[in-house]
Amino acid sequence: MSSRTQLNLALAAVTLVLGLLVYFKPGLEPELAPRPLMTLADEEAVSHIRVQRLTREPVTFSKRDNRWYLLRDDHALPASQFQVQSLLRLPEEIPAASYPADTLQLETLGLQPAQASITIDAATILLGMTEPLKNRRYALLDDTVHLLEDRYQHLINADWSNFIERKLLPADKTISKLQLPDMTLTLSDKDNWQLTPARSDISAATIQKLLGHWNTATALYARRYDNGSTATEAVLVEFVDGSHPLTFRVLSHTPELVLARPDWGIQYHLRGDMSAELFSLEQAVTE
Repeated sequence: MSSRTQLNLALAAVTLVLGLLVYFKPGLEPELAPRPLMTLADEEAVSHIRVQRLTREPVTFSKRDNRWYLLRDDHALPASQFQVQSLLRLPEEIPAASYPADTLQLETLGLQPAQASITIDAATILLGMTEPLKNRRYALLDDTVHLLEDRYQHLINADWSNFIERKLLPADKTISKLQLPDMTLTLSDKDNWQLTPARSDISAATIQKLLGHWNTATALYARRYDNGSTATEAVLVEFVDGSHPLTFRVLSHTPELVLARPDWGIQYHLRGDMSAELFSLEQAVTE
């Protein structure tokens, strides 16, 4: 075997060994998998969430019968499940970077005082300002500051009404009476719907379509009730189970349909074309 061949074999062996060293990295600890901000032992067991903001009043959520409610004055208002789930996703965020809190000036990061805080049962996460490079938000948990993707601006800016469920009627209720400004639909003991004033041109199927619109009606958004608004019409909804009836005040039909719940201090804003769907049997006939 020539010396040139021996040299090539030696170089190949060295290359192989170096490749194995790079691949297996002997003596080095394996990289840790990314870890979330915190781990909820059982998300289903979480029953209390409180959000406090520096420039807004706090909002508190409580879970009952597997459903979330926003506690407001003496009322437990149905909360947007989507909004609550977004709060519960915060602990699952994987930080882009983490730093010991005692090495940073928390005041300059908007963490002392915090711009917002979220308490999930007994754990509290503080949210600060965003850093200028990638607009990631500072979050403080225990004694560590983390950088998170900024998906929580709405928690800092949103009014409490933004966390309200936007569906007008409870999903688990069955209508027994719907009193509109121009007509009343009443469910009889024989499960037949009676229309007042009576109309011979309206079928049972048409009435069901109108009721279906009410059962699925969902607002684009909710706002605080404007006490200065004048309502000239009202809608009364009663339910088969005898639960407390609902009263909506009609504040506007166009350009948006606005229905208010003064008892809850909110008003629902729906598309203007939904006025015909919810208040007109002719619309149901056309469909």
